[in-house]
Amino acid sequence: MHRPTILLFAAAALGVVAAGSAAGADLQRQYVKAPPVPLPPPMYNWTGFYGGVNVGGSWGRQHVTATQAGTTVTHSDHLDGVIGGGQIGYNWQVGGPWVLGFETDIQGSGESTNVALAAPAFGLSYKNSLEWFGTARGRAGYALGSQGTWLPYVTGGLAYGESKINGAQTLPGPATAFSRSDTRVGWTVGAGLEWAFAPQWSAKVEYLYIDLDKDPNIAVTPTTTLTTGHLTDNIGRVGVNFHF
Repeated sequence: MHRPTILLFAAAALGVVAAGSAAGADLQRQYVKAPPVPLPPPMYNWTGFYGGVNVGGSWGRQHVTATQAGTTVTHSDHLDGVIGGGQIGYNWQVGGPWVLGFETDIQGSGESTNVALAAPAFGLSYKNSLEWFGTARGRAGYALGSQGTWLPYVTGGLAYGESKINGAQTLPGPATAFSRSDTRVGWTVGAGLEWAFAPQWSAKVEYLYIDLDKDPNIAVTPTTTLTTGHLTDNIGRVGVNFHF
């Protein structure tokens, strides 16, 4: 074969190889996909029923006045103690981050104080306690955070509870025992912060101020009367809820 012919075939072969390589590169570039863009995490939805438990402390105050034959002694009782109980409620995320709801709770109470009142004409000692209490409240909150899992809220509504006073008048004359318990009704306001730390679980910290109406007068003896004022309470508690 002549030399020019050999050179011609060699050039043609190189052209075919180069064209194939270019085509392969184009095909490879054509089928390489860009990595998918990650989607933002879904927003937490507060809507639904929930229930849980709580525990905390309570600092109550109540004025008590004893009157005996024209002599009056007044004392400010400090009813402090541990409280604990349970709550159930419903949340409704009405649009965007706004959350409305209703909650009711019932609490056992260790709030009590022992008091001794003394005057020249008489002596009186008693135990003043709040046996239990409950609330029925509306709630309004605003979900915060990148997923809306933080819920600061305000709350308010009805409060009720059982107060009890029992003791004895020691002077004058022989000791006379007395005891009275009444269910009081009043109101409450407060605020809190709830955190959804898992799909169906949340934890909360909450403050409530409670005002329970005064009891009727207590007739200790025909000449001795015990009068109680409003029972006010400051409650701080923590709790956990399961969302159904």
